[in-house]
Amino acid sequence: MSPAGFPLPSRDDLLQSYQDQSLYDIPVPAAVIDVAKVKTNCQAMLDPVEQFGVSFRAHVKTHKTSEITRLQVGNDCKDVRLIVSTVLEAEQLVPLLMDYQQRDAKVNILYGVPLGPSHVHRLAAVGRQLGDGSITTMIDNPEQLDSLKAFKRMSGFAASIFIKTDSGYHRAGVGPGSPEMKVLVEQVARAEEEGSLRLFGFYSHNSLSYGGSSPDDAMDMLKTEIDVCREASQLFTRKHQSPLVVSVGASPTALSLQNLLPSISSSTGSATALKDTLELTRSNLELEIHAGVYPIFDMQQVAASSRHLSSDPHDLIAASVIAEVCSIYPTRTEQPEALISAGGLALAREPCKDYPGWAVVSPWNMPEGYQIGKGDRIIVSRISQEHGILGFENQKPRRGLPLTYGQKLRLWPNHACITLAMFGWYLIVDSSTQTPDKIIDVWVRWRGW
Repeated sequence: MSPAGFPLPSRDDLLQSYQDQSLYDIPVPAAVIDVAKVKTNCQAMLDPVEQFGVSFRAHVKTHKTSEITRLQVGNDCKDVRLIVSTVLEAEQLVPLLMDYQQRDAKVNILYGVPLGPSHVHRLAAVGRQLGDGSITTMIDNPEQLDSLKAFKRMSGFAASIFIKTDSGYHRAGVGPGSPEMKVLVEQVARAEEEGSLRLFGFYSHNSLSYGGSSPDDAMDMLKTEIDVCREASQLFTRKHQSPLVVSVGASPTALSLQNLLPSISSSTGSATALKDTLELTRSNLELEIHAGVYPIFDMQQVAASSRHLSSDPHDLIAASVIAEVCSIYPTRTEQPEALISAGGLALAREPCKDYPGWAVVSPWNMPEGYQIGKGDRIIVSRISQEHGILGFENQKPRRGLPLTYGQKLRLWPNHACITLAMFGWYLIVDSSTQTPDKIIDVWVRWRGW
Protein backbone atom coordinates (compact mmCIF):
# COMPACT_ATOMS: atom_id res chain seq x y z
CA MET A 1 0.00 0.00 0.00
CA SER A 2 1.42 3.37 -1.01
CA PRO A 3 0.59 6.80 0.45
CA ALA A 4 -1.97 7.20 -2.34
CA GLY A 5 -4.01 4.50 -0.62
CA PHE A 6 -4.68 6.90 2.27
CA PRO A 7 -5.64 10.22 0.64
CA LEU A 8 -5.14 13.28 2.80
CA PRO A 9 -7.45 16.31 2.86
CA SER A 10 -6.33 19.35 0.92
CA ARG A 11 -4.46 21.81 3.10
CA ASP A 12 -5.63 24.65 0.84
CA ASP A 13 -9.27 23.70 1.34
CA LEU A 14 -8.75 23.46 5.09
CA LEU A 15 -7.09 26.87 5.18
CA GLN A 16 -10.01 28.34 3.31
CA SER A 17 -12.32 26.97 6.00
CA TYR A 18 -10.28 27.79 9.11
CA GLN A 19 -7.57 30.42 8.55
CA ASP A 20 -7.99 33.60 10.61
CA GLN A 21 -10.95 32.16 12.51
CA SER A 22 -11.01 32.29 16.30
CA LEU A 23 -10.89 29.13 18.38
CA TYR A 24 -14.10 30.34 19.97
CA ASP A 25 -15.98 29.97 16.68
CA ILE A 26 -14.87 26.64 15.22
CA PRO A 27 -16.86 23.38 15.12
CA VAL A 28 -15.73 20.88 17.73
CA PRO A 29 -14.16 18.59 18.77
CA ALA A 30 -10.98 19.88 17.18
CA ALA A 31 -7.26 19.38 17.79
CA VAL A 32 -5.24 22.55 18.37
CA ILE A 33 -1.46 22.89 18.43
CA ASP A 34 0.32 25.96 19.76
CA VAL A 35 3.37 26.36 17.52
CA ALA A 36 5.10 28.67 19.99
CA LYS A 37 5.15 25.91 22.59
CA VAL A 38 6.28 23.33 20.04
CA LYS A 39 9.27 25.53 19.15
CA THR A 40 10.14 26.01 22.82
CA ASN A 41 9.93 22.27 23.51
CA CYS A 42 12.02 21.36 20.46
CA GLN A 43 14.75 23.82 21.38
CA ALA A 44 14.75 22.53 24.95
CA MET A 45 15.70 19.12 23.54
CA LEU A 46 18.29 20.36 21.07
CA ASP A 47 20.15 22.49 23.65
CA PRO A 48 21.38 19.65 25.92
CA VAL A 49 22.07 17.41 22.90
CA GLU A 50 24.42 20.08 21.57
CA GLN A 51 25.84 20.85 25.01
CA PHE A 52 26.83 17.24 25.69
CA GLY A 53 27.94 16.42 22.15
CA VAL A 54 25.56 13.49 21.68
CA SER A 55 23.62 12.58 18.55
CA PHE A 56 19.86 12.97 18.31
CA ARG A 57 17.14 11.00 16.55
CA ALA A 58 13.66 12.51 16.47
CA HIS A 59 10.57 10.30 16.53
CA VAL A 60 7.71 11.58 14.35
CA LYS A 61 4.95 9.19 15.42
CA THR A 62 3.23 11.61 17.80
CA HIS A 63 2.40 14.31 15.27
CA LYS A 64 3.07 12.70 11.83
CA THR A 65 3.75 16.01 10.05
CA SER A 66 6.64 17.47 8.08
CA GLU A 67 6.17 20.81 9.82
CA ILE A 68 6.96 19.54 13.32
CA THR A 69 9.66 17.18 12.02
CA ARG A 70 11.57 20.18 10.69
CA LEU A 71 11.27 21.91 14.07
CA GLN A 72 12.51 18.77 15.85
CA VAL A 73 15.79 18.52 13.94
CA GLY A 74 16.31 22.20 13.10
CA ASN A 75 16.18 23.80 9.69
CA ASP A 76 19.96 23.80 9.25
CA CYS A 77 20.62 20.27 10.55
CA LYS A 78 23.32 18.38 8.61
CA ASP A 79 22.71 14.96 10.17
CA VAL A 80 18.98 14.31 10.06
CA ARG A 81 18.09 11.15 11.98
CA LEU A 82 14.45 10.18 12.35
CA ILE A 83 12.35 7.30 13.70
CA VAL A 84 9.03 6.20 12.25
CA SER A 85 6.51 3.71 13.60
CA THR A 86 4.82 3.04 10.26
CA VAL A 87 6.19 2.62 6.76
CA LEU A 88 3.76 5.29 5.59
CA GLU A 89 5.52 7.85 7.80
CA ALA A 90 8.79 7.02 6.01
CA GLU A 91 7.09 7.43 2.63
CA GLN A 92 5.63 10.79 3.60
CA LEU A 93 9.01 12.03 4.86
CA VAL A 94 10.72 11.58 1.48
CA PRO A 95 10.11 15.13 0.11
CA LEU A 96 11.33 16.71 3.36
CA LEU A 97 14.44 14.56 3.48
CA MET A 98 15.24 15.19 -0.17
CA ASP A 99 15.14 18.90 0.64
CA TYR A 100 17.69 18.35 3.41
CA GLN A 101 19.84 16.28 1.05
CA GLN A 102 19.85 19.13 -1.47
CA ARG A 103 21.41 21.24 1.30
CA ASP A 104 24.17 18.65 1.86
CA ALA A 105 22.65 16.95 4.89
CA LYS A 106 22.92 13.25 5.64
CA VAL A 107 19.53 11.63 6.23
CA ASN A 108 18.57 8.38 7.90
CA ILE A 109 15.17 6.88 8.77
CA LEU A 110 14.88 4.17 11.39
CA TYR A 111 11.83 1.95 11.03
CA GLY A 112 11.15 1.48 14.71
CA VAL A 113 9.36 -1.88 14.65
CA PRO A 114 11.22 -5.20 14.34
CA LEU A 115 11.33 -5.87 10.62
CA GLY A 116 8.54 -7.96 9.11
CA PRO A 117 8.61 -9.45 5.59
CA SER A 118 5.69 -7.36 4.35
CA HIS A 119 7.51 -4.13 5.20
CA VAL A 120 10.53 -4.77 3.02
CA HIS A 121 9.43 -3.74 -0.47
CA ARG A 122 8.04 -0.36 0.63
CA LEU A 123 11.08 0.45 2.77
CA ALA A 124 13.29 -0.52 -0.17
CA ALA A 125 11.33 1.87 -2.40
CA VAL A 126 11.99 4.69 0.07
CA GLY A 127 15.64 3.67 0.13
CA ARG A 128 15.92 3.86 -3.66
CA GLN A 129 14.64 7.45 -3.52
CA LEU A 130 16.93 8.58 -0.70
CA GLY A 131 20.01 6.50 -1.50
CA ASP A 132 22.57 4.36 0.25
CA GLY A 133 22.71 4.87 4.02
CA SER A 134 19.20 6.28 4.30
CA ILE A 135 17.42 3.31 5.88
CA THR A 136 17.95 1.67 9.25
CA THR A 137 15.84 -1.19 10.53
CA MET A 138 15.45 -2.84 13.90
CA ILE A 139 15.88 -6.55 14.55
CA ASP A 140 15.65 -8.80 17.60
CA ASN A 141 15.41 -12.25 16.04
CA PRO A 142 17.76 -14.09 13.63
CA GLU A 143 14.85 -14.98 11.34
CA GLN A 144 14.62 -11.30 10.40
CA LEU A 145 18.00 -11.53 8.65
CA ASP A 146 16.36 -13.03 5.55
CA SER A 147 14.26 -9.88 5.22
CA LEU A 148 17.46 -7.81 5.25
CA LYS A 149 18.83 -9.84 2.37
CA ALA A 150 15.60 -9.13 0.48
CA PHE A 151 15.93 -5.43 1.28
CA LYS A 152 19.39 -5.33 -0.25
CA ARG A 153 18.18 -7.03 -3.43
CA MET A 154 15.30 -4.56 -3.80
CA SER A 155 17.09 -1.35 -2.80
CA GLY A 156 20.58 -1.97 -4.16
CA PHE A 157 22.30 -1.40 -0.83
CA ALA A 158 22.52 -3.00 2.60
CA ALA A 159 20.35 -1.54 5.33
CA SER A 160 21.85 -0.42 8.60
CA ILE A 161 20.41 -2.14 11.65
CA PHE A 162 19.93 -1.60 15.34
CA ILE A 163 19.69 -4.64 17.58
CA LYS A 164 16.71 -3.97 19.84
CA THR A 165 17.81 -4.39 23.45
CA ASP A 166 15.30 -4.97 26.22
CA SER A 167 15.93 -2.77 29.25
CA GLY A 168 12.94 -3.97 31.23
CA TYR A 169 9.83 -2.90 29.36
CA HIS A 170 9.46 -6.24 27.53
CA ARG A 171 7.71 -4.81 24.48
CA ALA A 172 10.38 -5.71 21.94
CA GLY A 173 14.01 -6.73 22.10
CA VAL A 174 16.13 -9.25 23.95
CA GLY A 175 18.10 -8.91 27.17
CA PRO A 176 21.76 -7.89 26.88
CA GLY A 177 23.07 -10.94 28.72
CA SER A 178 20.60 -13.47 27.36
CA PRO A 179 21.54 -16.50 25.24
CA GLU A 180 19.28 -15.06 22.52
CA MET A 181 21.35 -11.86 22.38
CA LYS A 182 24.61 -13.80 22.08
CA VAL A 183 23.27 -15.89 19.18
CA LEU A 184 21.79 -12.83 17.48
CA VAL A 185 25.04 -10.85 17.69
CA GLU A 186 27.00 -13.79 16.27
CA GLN A 187 24.65 -14.09 13.31
CA VAL A 188 24.59 -10.35 12.74
CA ALA A 189 28.40 -10.31 12.67
CA ARG A 190 28.36 -13.09 10.07
CA ALA A 191 25.74 -11.26 7.98
CA GLU A 192 27.78 -8.05 8.12
CA GLU A 193 30.86 -9.89 6.84
CA GLU A 194 28.72 -11.24 3.99
CA GLY A 195 27.57 -7.70 3.16
CA SER A 196 23.84 -8.13 3.75
CA LEU A 197 23.64 -5.53 6.53
CA ARG A 198 25.58 -2.91 8.47
CA LEU A 199 25.38 -2.97 12.24
CA PHE A 200 24.61 0.57 13.40
CA GLY A 201 24.43 -0.30 17.08
CA PHE A 202 22.12 -1.19 19.96
CA TYR A 203 18.80 0.47 20.66
CA SER A 204 16.60 0.62 23.75
CA HIS A 205 13.33 2.33 24.56
CA ASN A 206 11.97 1.91 28.06
CA SER A 207 8.50 3.30 28.63
CA LEU A 208 8.77 2.35 32.29
CA SER A 209 10.22 5.85 32.59
CA TYR A 210 6.68 7.20 32.18
CA GLY A 211 6.03 5.83 35.64
CA GLY A 212 8.67 8.05 37.25
CA SER A 213 7.80 11.01 39.45
CA SER A 214 10.99 13.06 39.68
CA PRO A 215 14.09 14.19 37.76
CA ASP A 216 16.14 11.60 39.64
CA ASP A 217 13.77 8.83 38.53
CA ALA A 218 14.20 9.86 34.90
CA MET A 219 17.99 10.16 35.14
CA ASP A 220 18.23 6.76 36.81
CA MET A 221 16.20 5.20 34.01
CA LEU A 222 18.31 6.86 31.30
CA LYS A 223 21.45 5.50 32.96
CA THR A 224 19.87 2.03 33.00
CA GLU A 225 19.09 2.21 29.29
CA ILE A 226 22.64 3.27 28.47
CA ASP A 227 24.15 0.57 30.67
CA VAL A 228 22.00 -2.13 29.07
CA CYS A 229 23.04 -1.14 25.54
CA ARG A 230 26.69 -0.81 26.58
CA GLU A 231 26.56 -4.33 27.99
CA ALA A 232 25.12 -5.68 24.75
CA SER A 233 27.70 -3.81 22.66
CA GLN A 234 30.53 -5.63 24.41
CA LEU A 235 29.43 -8.82 22.66
CA PHE A 236 30.40 -7.35 19.31
CA THR A 237 33.92 -6.46 18.19
CA ARG A 238 34.70 -4.65 14.96
CA LYS A 239 38.00 -3.10 14.03
CA HIS A 240 38.91 -0.07 11.95
CA GLN A 241 35.35 1.19 11.52
CA SER A 242 33.22 3.89 13.07
CA PRO A 243 32.15 3.21 16.67
CA LEU A 244 28.89 1.45 17.42
CA VAL A 245 25.94 3.61 18.36
CA VAL A 246 24.07 3.28 21.65
CA SER A 247 20.62 4.75 21.01
CA VAL A 248 18.50 5.33 24.11
CA GLY A 249 15.62 7.39 25.37
CA ALA A 250 11.95 8.04 25.81
CA SER A 251 10.71 11.57 26.33
CA PRO A 252 11.06 11.53 30.15
CA THR A 253 14.60 10.10 30.04
CA ALA A 254 15.70 12.21 27.08
CA LEU A 255 14.36 15.36 28.71
CA SER A 256 16.22 14.49 31.90
CA LEU A 257 19.47 15.48 30.17
CA GLN A 258 18.41 19.06 30.81
CA ASN A 259 19.01 18.47 34.51
CA LEU A 260 22.74 18.29 33.76
CA LEU A 261 22.97 21.67 32.04
CA PRO A 262 25.06 24.32 33.85
CA SER A 263 21.99 26.54 34.15
CA ILE A 264 20.38 23.87 36.36
CA SER A 265 23.49 22.19 37.78
CA SER A 266 21.75 19.32 39.54
CA SER A 267 24.14 17.80 42.08
CA THR A 268 22.15 14.75 43.16
CA GLY A 269 23.64 11.29 43.18
CA SER A 270 21.53 10.42 40.14
CA ALA A 271 22.90 13.37 38.20
CA THR A 272 26.48 12.51 39.10
CA ALA A 273 26.02 8.88 38.10
CA LEU A 274 24.46 9.85 34.77
CA LYS A 275 27.29 12.28 34.00
CA ASP A 276 29.84 9.54 34.68
CA THR A 277 27.94 7.13 32.42
CA LEU A 278 27.81 9.70 29.61
CA GLU A 279 31.57 10.19 29.76
CA LEU A 280 32.29 6.46 29.92
CA THR A 281 29.97 5.70 26.98
CA ARG A 282 31.38 8.41 24.73
CA SER A 283 34.90 7.15 25.26
CA ASN A 284 34.39 4.28 22.79
CA LEU A 285 30.79 4.44 21.59
CA GLU A 286 28.56 7.01 19.94
CA LEU A 287 25.65 7.99 22.16
CA GLU A 288 22.39 8.80 20.41
CA ILE A 289 19.32 10.12 22.22
CA HIS A 290 15.84 9.52 20.80
CA ALA A 291 12.42 10.83 21.82
CA GLY A 292 9.04 11.59 20.30
CA VAL A 293 6.22 13.14 22.36
CA TYR A 294 8.33 15.96 23.84
CA PRO A 295 7.44 18.64 21.19
CA ILE A 296 3.77 18.24 22.11
CA PHE A 297 3.97 17.25 25.79
CA ASP A 298 0.88 16.01 27.65
CA MET A 299 -0.46 15.12 31.08
CA GLN A 300 1.64 11.95 31.26
CA GLN A 301 4.77 14.01 30.76
CA VAL A 302 3.67 16.51 33.41
CA ALA A 303 3.16 13.61 35.82
CA ALA A 304 6.62 12.16 35.09
CA SER A 305 8.30 15.37 36.39
CA SER A 306 11.47 14.39 34.54
CA ARG A 307 13.27 17.73 34.72
CA HIS A 308 13.74 20.66 37.05
CA LEU A 309 11.50 23.51 35.95
CA SER A 310 11.07 27.03 37.25
CA SER A 311 7.64 27.37 35.64
CA ASP A 312 4.38 25.42 35.64
CA PRO A 313 4.96 22.27 33.52
CA HIS A 314 1.43 22.58 32.13
CA ASP A 315 2.73 25.59 30.18
CA LEU A 316 4.67 23.14 27.99
CA ILE A 317 1.57 21.31 26.72
CA ALA A 318 1.26 22.31 23.08
CA ALA A 319 -1.75 20.21 22.05
CA SER A 320 -5.30 20.49 23.28
CA VAL A 321 -8.71 19.26 22.24
CA ILE A 322 -11.47 21.83 22.01
CA ALA A 323 -14.92 20.66 23.07
CA GLU A 324 -18.07 22.43 24.22
CA VAL A 325 -20.42 22.01 27.11
CA CYS A 326 -23.60 20.42 25.76
CA SER A 327 -25.49 19.93 29.02
CA ILE A 328 -25.17 20.51 32.77
CA TYR A 329 -26.52 18.29 35.54
CA PRO A 330 -26.41 20.10 38.92
CA THR A 331 -28.24 17.45 40.96
CA ARG A 332 -28.48 14.32 38.81
CA THR A 333 -25.80 12.59 40.89
CA GLU A 334 -24.18 13.29 44.25
CA GLN A 335 -21.78 15.68 42.54
CA PRO A 336 -22.55 18.25 39.80
CA GLU A 337 -21.59 17.07 36.33
CA ALA A 338 -21.52 18.41 32.79
CA LEU A 339 -21.52 16.72 29.39
CA ILE A 340 -19.10 17.67 26.63
CA SER A 341 -18.92 16.74 22.96
CA ALA A 342 -15.66 14.79 23.22
CA GLY A 343 -15.36 11.18 24.26
CA GLY A 344 -13.21 8.16 23.50
CA LEU A 345 -12.89 8.97 19.79
CA ALA A 346 -11.60 12.48 20.51
CA LEU A 347 -9.58 11.92 23.68
CA ALA A 348 -8.68 8.20 23.63
CA ARG A 349 -8.71 5.92 26.69
CA GLU A 350 -5.10 6.35 27.77
CA PRO A 351 -4.93 6.62 31.57
CA CYS A 352 -2.61 8.89 33.53
CA LYS A 353 -1.15 7.90 36.88
CA ASP A 354 -1.62 11.45 38.16
CA TYR A 355 -5.42 11.44 38.36
CA PRO A 356 -8.45 9.20 37.64
CA GLY A 357 -9.63 10.67 34.36
CA TRP A 358 -9.13 11.09 30.62
CA ALA A 359 -8.26 14.80 30.25
CA VAL A 360 -7.93 17.97 32.31
CA VAL A 361 -9.82 21.18 31.65
CA SER A 362 -7.25 23.93 31.03
CA PRO A 363 -7.71 27.53 32.27
CA TRP A 364 -8.55 28.74 28.74
CA ASN A 365 -12.03 30.34 28.64
CA MET A 366 -12.60 29.45 32.28
CA PRO A 367 -13.65 31.95 34.99
CA GLU A 368 -10.94 33.82 36.85
CA GLY A 369 -9.84 31.82 39.85
CA TYR A 370 -10.14 28.38 38.25
CA GLN A 371 -7.25 26.29 39.56
CA ILE A 372 -5.50 23.39 37.85
CA GLY A 373 -3.78 22.02 40.94
CA LYS A 374 -4.51 18.50 42.12
CA GLY A 375 -7.96 18.31 43.59
CA ASP A 376 -9.06 21.73 42.39
CA ARG A 377 -9.14 20.96 38.67
CA ILE A 378 -12.05 19.78 36.58
CA ILE A 379 -11.39 16.51 34.79
CA VAL A 380 -13.08 14.33 32.22
CA SER A 381 -14.09 11.63 34.67
CA ARG A 382 -16.03 9.32 32.32
CA ILE A 383 -16.17 8.85 28.56
CA SER A 384 -18.38 7.21 25.99
CA GLN A 385 -17.71 7.11 22.26
CA GLU A 386 -18.60 10.74 21.55
CA HIS A 387 -19.36 12.11 25.02
CA GLY A 388 -17.39 13.00 28.09
CA ILE A 389 -18.55 13.76 31.62
CA LEU A 390 -16.87 16.57 33.56
CA GLY A 391 -16.58 16.86 37.31
CA PHE A 392 -14.20 18.13 39.98
CA GLU A 393 -11.33 15.77 40.71
CA ASN A 394 -11.81 16.40 44.42
CA GLN A 395 -15.49 15.95 45.15
CA LYS A 396 -15.35 17.44 48.66
CA PRO A 397 -16.67 19.91 49.46
CA ARG A 398 -19.62 19.78 47.10
CA ARG A 399 -19.59 22.79 44.79
CA GLY A 400 -21.17 23.89 41.55
CA LEU A 401 -19.27 23.61 38.30
CA PRO A 402 -18.23 27.04 36.91
CA LEU A 403 -19.50 26.08 33.45
CA THR A 404 -22.25 27.33 31.13
CA TYR A 405 -24.14 25.69 28.30
CA GLY A 406 -22.31 26.17 25.00
CA GLN A 407 -18.99 27.12 26.63
CA LYS A 408 -15.90 26.10 24.66
CA LEU A 409 -13.14 24.35 26.63
CA ARG A 410 -9.58 23.31 25.84
CA LEU A 411 -8.72 19.90 27.26
CA TRP A 412 -5.21 18.68 28.00
CA PRO A 413 -4.95 15.02 26.91
CA ASN A 414 -3.24 12.26 28.84
CA HIS A 415 -1.21 10.83 25.96
CA ALA A 416 -0.80 13.11 22.96
CA CYS A 417 0.39 10.30 20.66
CA ILE A 418 -2.93 8.52 20.92
CA THR A 419 -5.19 11.56 21.17
CA LEU A 420 -3.78 13.23 18.06
CA ALA A 421 -4.27 10.01 16.11
CA MET A 422 -8.02 10.67 16.38
CA PHE A 423 -7.76 13.76 14.14
CA GLY A 424 -6.99 14.30 10.46
CA TRP A 425 -5.51 17.76 10.87
CA TYR A 426 -4.43 20.27 13.50
CA LEU A 427 -5.48 23.89 13.85
CA ILE A 428 -2.35 25.96 14.49
CA VAL A 429 -2.22 28.96 16.82
CA ASP A 430 0.69 30.98 18.18
CA SER A 431 0.52 32.05 21.82
CA SER A 432 3.54 34.32 21.39
CA THR A 433 1.46 36.76 19.29
CA GLN A 434 -1.13 39.34 20.32
CA THR A 435 -3.85 37.10 18.85
CA PRO A 436 -3.17 33.74 20.50
CA ASP A 437 -6.61 32.34 19.64
CA LYS A 438 -6.47 33.08 15.90
CA ILE A 439 -5.89 30.12 13.61
CA ILE A 440 -2.81 30.87 11.52
CA ASP A 441 -2.36 27.55 9.71
CA VAL A 442 -3.64 24.01 9.33
CA TRP A 443 -1.27 21.03 9.36
CA VAL A 444 -2.49 17.79 7.84
CA ARG A 445 -1.64 14.59 9.68
CA TRP A 446 -0.47 11.53 7.75
CA ARG A 447 -2.96 8.68 7.91
CA GLY A 448 -2.59 4.92 7.63
CA TRP A 449 0.19 2.38 7.91
